[in-house]
Amino acid sequence: MTRFNGTDKVKSWGHAIAKRSCHRRACVAVARKLAVIMHAIWTDGTFYVGDPAASQADAGRRAHGKARKLLGAHR
Repeated sequence: MTRFNGTDKVKSWGHAIAKRSCHRRACVAVARKLAVIMHAIWTDGTFYVGDPAASQADAGRRAHGKARKLLGAHR
């Protein structure tokens, strides 16, 4: 929550928790949510785009580029 300066859905969610509760609980909640997201990415092979301003086309373009990189690495 403190290192990343960009906009992200999880970060804004964590800031909302920090306003209601304390910063430590918000950090733990964000860490757990990121762990769940990373596990889903690892098992499903999906991609995470946390920028709320990113369009569906931009997210698809990023996913396609990442898939091309991964396929090129396995050849």
